[in-house]
Amino acid sequence: MQTEFRSIVQSEYGAPEKVLRIAKRYLKSEEPGSGDVLVKVIARPIHRGDILVLSALPQGGPVAPISNGTVRVPGLEGVGTIIRLGTNVKATKKFSEGQRVAFFPANGSWAEYVVVSHKSLLTIPNEISNQIAAQMLVNTITASILIKTGHNSLKPPFTPPVYILQNAAASGVGLLLAQVALDRCVRPIRLVRSNQSAERLRSVLPGPPIISTSDSDWKNRFAKPSTGRPTWVAAHGGWATKDIC
Repeated sequence: MQTEFRSIVQSEYGAPEKVLRIAKRYLKSEEPGSGDVLVKVIARPIHRGDILVLSALPQGGPVAPISNGTVRVPGLEGVGTIIRLGTNVKATKKFSEGQRVAFFPANGSWAEYVVVSHKSLLTIPNEISNQIAAQMLVNTITASILIKTGHNSLKPPFTPPVYILQNAAASGVGLLLAQVALDRCVRPIRLVRSNQSAERLRSVLPGPPIISTSDSDWKNRFAKPSTGRPTWVAAHGGWATKDIC
């Protein structure tokens, strides 16, 4: 017996409002495979990268062609509940039906159900909300890559402390990036768009300087603590950084 579910699909690449639609789909009786897990999706984020890929824009990298008569389901991450385990997954005893898990990568998460490799799963404690769990894996990876890339861009020898000038500091990635930086004794200088965002950020993660670019003197304010010290720019979404450099 097949299970019917809804999914967001596209049969061609292009602007989201033109190519996306909701369609009925069916779970195959043999799903999941031996090393896979069937997850009922609770929440999934929408990243700028998702839009770049479904639009087939160059910034999103190469895309696989969509054959005639077939559809593509966007999405790579999310949070959900395990419905069914493959035989090999049962043998590992790491997961069980009914567990809440975050997953990344998992092609086709913009659907009510998704089949995921057990290697892409992480169990989620009760105290972590679905909203956070749905995006924490890819955001953590993104923050770690930014830290590594910034570190590799500095030419030795240099004298600590090292500063990061980061935009979109109040975003999910921005919060993680600042925390990872602090854990590694790197000092973030955090830029946000408004004084309201600055106040919210101070309440969530106080400490490092927070500067609102709505202030007329914001460039002078960030220049003072970083003068004479190695600094790199962490650009991870939001507005352009051309005015920073």
